Amino acid sequence: MTTLKASTPAIEWVLERLAFKCCPQGINVMAEELRWLGLDAMTQEKVILAINSELRKPHPRVQRISDGVYWFSEERPPIGWSLYSDVRMLPCFYRRYPPSISWDELDSADNILPRPENLGQGTSQ
Repeated sequence: MTTLKASTPAIEWVLERLAFKCCPQGINVMAEELRWLGLDAMTQEKVILAINSELRKPHPRVQRISDGVYWFSEERPPIGWSLYSDVRMLPCFYRRYPPSISWDELDSADNILPRPENLGQGTSQ
């Protein structure tokens, strides 16, 4: 899933999530995915700090495209991307997504994939 290590700076994890999902991402979803990947110390606040720090640079690698939603600064959102109807905006750890499952069932325990073993070991620094 990723070649990054737990000690990698938070902004690099943000960039990895954007590249992996191939669409703009919200701060909360990125933080949830990073914790699911085993980076238990990667809080929403750490993601926000990393993004805000990046945005203060002369040539930031990310841009804000909506409230709490970010994408690569040098790219336009993918054709067909929608803030409200693109399932790529949802966390990557679900087995099934709407419309094949109801929104009420989305967070049920049997719909959440187990944490990847190789990333969850020793990464909660």
